[in-house]
Amino acid sequence: MPESFLKKALRGFDPYVPGVQPPDGEDWIKLNTNESPLPPSPKVIEAIKAAAGDTLRLYPNPTAAPARMAIAAHFSLAPSQVALGNGADELIEMCFRAFVGKGDHVAYPTPTYPLFEPLCRIHEAVPAPHPSAEGWIWAKELAEDHAPLKFAVNPNSPTGTWAAEAAVEDVVTRSRGVVVLDEAYVDFAPESCVSLLEKHQNLLILRTMSKSYALAGLRIGFALGDPALIAALDMVRDSYNMDRLATAAAVAAIQDEDHHRKIVEHVVAERAWLADQLHELHFDVAPSAANFLFVQPPPGNAAAAVADALQERRILIRHYDREPIAGWFRITIGTRDQHARLLGALKDILR
Repeated sequence: MPESFLKKALRGFDPYVPGVQPPDGEDWIKLNTNESPLPPSPKVIEAIKAAAGDTLRLYPNPTAAPARMAIAAHFSLAPSQVALGNGADELIEMCFRAFVGKGDHVAYPTPTYPLFEPLCRIHEAVPAPHPSAEGWIWAKELAEDHAPLKFAVNPNSPTGTWAAEAAVEDVVTRSRGVVVLDEAYVDFAPESCVSLLEKHQNLLILRTMSKSYALAGLRIGFALGDPALIAALDMVRDSYNMDRLATAAAVAAIQDEDHHRKIVEHVVAERAWLADQLHELHFDVAPSAANFLFVQPPPGNAAAAVADALQERRILIRHYDREPIAGWFRITIGTRDQHARLLGALKDILR
């Protein structure tokens, strides 16, 4: 398409690029996109099969009401405090639609989820990134920024850094606009900040079923917040943004806490084990509260060359070449067999 057809804000635009997704069924060790190493709950599969009948000829519930009610019950909230989206990414984009206009500032710490800057370009907002302090901790400037919309990912991606409730509340309290706390990875962390919703009407918490519920393929995200913020999201969401199968799956997933706990416990245990193994190989391993590790290869080993050598062995990890995280890897927590194959390949490559 000729660039002249694009609106000016998108000329020279670099869109967000997801991690490599090889075709299903091929023998890849896929540790680059933070998917679950374990399958979803059998109850979810049963619910999807039950929903895949004649009623697929009909539109789904326009507000995904069954999922809203189930999620609200799980968190002891009202259904009016829950919104659903086609993954947390759609909810992030809905926040742009609802809370910022052309020329408004959008604040966020860096390094973090790289979707925020492209969405600023799309919505003609002004990105206001705040470089993190040592140890990837949020700088005080983030809390002091008076932007009408502010994002923080906790635990953060790609660093795995987790901020305790007091640090989160400091940002929310000192912010004049809406603070969106993306808790995509919080099930693998010490605690969530959902309890802060009682005290702060400007706080919106995003969650996803892609990680700890093993439903990345269904794209189910949800937001928790004050009814006024949720109503604003509903005002700008696409009609029928949750299909019948995803709605049924969300209900079954949120209600099967035993299976959810099984996934979380596996990831947390394997995260600790893999971190120890990488330390023994002299990797720099950052503390992680997520379902991945943020690591740097030993001195004298070019990160790009290591990542390329792993890909030649059909092992995918996420390699970063942008500052300030150039030369770092994000490695998704997988199964013990996948980790053994990864470690074997790394020993061979480093040697």
